[in-house]
Amino acid sequence: MTIALTEIIASSLEAAAWEMCASLIRTAYSPNIKERADCSTAICDMQGRTLALATHAPAHLGSTLRLVDAVLARFPAETLQPGDVFFTNDPYIVGVTHLNDCTVATPIFVDGRPVAFAAAVAHHSDVGGRVPGSESGDSTSIYQEGVRIPPVKLFEAGRRREDVWELFLLNSRTPHFSEGDLRAQVAGNARSAGRIQALYSRYGGTAVEATIRDILDATEQRMRARIGETLAPGIYSAEDWLDEDGVSDTPVRLAVTLTVGERELAFDFSECGPQIPSGKNIPYTHLMATVYFCAKAMIDPALAVNEGMYRAIRVVAPEGSVVNPRPPGGVGSRNLTSMILADAIMNVFGQAAPDRVMAAGGSYQGIILSGDDPKRNRFYVDYENFAGGQGGHYADDGSDALQLHMTNTSNLPIEVMEVEFPVRVERYALRPDSGGAGRRRGGLGVTRDLRILEPTTLALRSARQRFPAAGLDGGGEGALGAFLLDPGGEAEQRLPSTLSERPVAKGALLRIETPGGGGLGDPRRRDPEAVARDVRQEKVSPAAARTHYGVAIDEDGRPNRVDARTPRRQAPGRKAD
Repeated sequence: MTIALTEIIASSLEAAAWEMCASLIRTAYSPNIKERADCSTAICDMQGRTLALATHAPAHLGSTLRLVDAVLARFPAETLQPGDVFFTNDPYIVGVTHLNDCTVATPIFVDGRPVAFAAAVAHHSDVGGRVPGSESGDSTSIYQEGVRIPPVKLFEAGRRREDVWELFLLNSRTPHFSEGDLRAQVAGNARSAGRIQALYSRYGGTAVEATIRDILDATEQRMRARIGETLAPGIYSAEDWLDEDGVSDTPVRLAVTLTVGERELAFDFSECGPQIPSGKNIPYTHLMATVYFCAKAMIDPALAVNEGMYRAIRVVAPEGSVVNPRPPGGVGSRNLTSMILADAIMNVFGQAAPDRVMAAGGSYQGIILSGDDPKRNRFYVDYENFAGGQGGHYADDGSDALQLHMTNTSNLPIEVMEVEFPVRVERYALRPDSGGAGRRRGGLGVTRDLRILEPTTLALRSARQRFPAAGLDGGGEGALGAFLLDPGGEAEQRLPSTLSERPVAKGALLRIETPGGGGLGDPRRRDPEAVARDVRQEKVSPAAARTHYGVAIDEDGRPNRVDARTPRRQAPGRKAD
């Protein structure tokens, strides 16, 4: 095949996937999808290989690894018909990340022959289980997290199966959102099907399928070449810690060893802790998504996301560990665990490529509010993740209020939150001094105050409330996160990092403080003008400027170098006092 045709078809596949995702977002019903874009779309061939993936949440990178094989194991290719649409959500069977990530898969036909699958993954607000929102770190098994659905036909030869449709909606506390979101997923897949059929019509099936092989081979070759160009061969190790295991105060060790060969990467997670009795386990395909994201981000951000990239990566993850649990282990709140693991993976990449090093980041803090909404006369589930700060990195300071690593969902606008749910946002601001001090300062976390306007039930999930984001090369650690109820008064309560089914009275104030990122490099080597700018922007207090950076700011806002004591810093993995 010519290079021109290869580029045309590769770009067409990627464009089709992104068009599918745009259609899904524009037609979805729930704020979680239409506003936060917690969804992804993909095109796979009949062998199950990912050809193109449009992901708004890197956590979804592993959602296609088992999907086609799982569908065809139950519905052989020769039995498929135009108009068939499949639905599934079980992470142990099809590899989605947790039960909320419901997947709609549609076979694409050309001349009566199935040639590919379009797949749309979307986080549904509620899929049943013991708590509203279906995502709780303290669930002790997947049976508590919602309804498990293996691949089933949602449409058969173009006719909707009302039994399957009703089965799913009856298990959701928010069917008014889920029904619309399902329709949007089906419609998005139909958009992609038309684009693939047009490719086959224009270039012919033989040319398209031969070119697809070339595309995957070219991605593999580029990935292997970039490994050799970017990373120093060797063996590198790092660890980090999850605050607790979801049901006790026991911290969870997350560790990785990376072996960099000349043209291949091998990750070993054997030193990670054992499977834990909560929903904080990482299912295997989510582990793979974490690895793929980190590799792409650190080696070649412009690399196409397809099966060719995957070929250069090998992973060892013992079954029965926190990164490869056995069923029926809970996995609903797996993403925060993978966020901390991603920091460890970024650390080993930084060791192999010092010119790309990045300190650990402040993970998001998640809440789920739920209850009866008298204005709309229905039950509501408000699912939200509030961003922390990015670690300082080789090129610049860490970004403030950034959804890191495996979570890339958009911020839910205050106006939308207040329209959709019975809450009022009374404060939303950056947290001064929350970023770790360093030559490259860690990004700041945020403070958000929510006034509860109707009696509600609260669920929380978080990380970095006990083990801060560590700095690197002399940089300071980021500030810890926290959940506070009625802060500033006699009734103030600091809430646990993980909880579910906590009643909260009408009128209460919930404060979410997200953690900051670690700093990179000796703070005393930071440009004094940059410190002065941070003080002017109220990102760093004058006291912290003097203490951590050795810079005093005069009345005119000009920096002056002064002696400073070096602040105490914790070793990575050390529990906060």
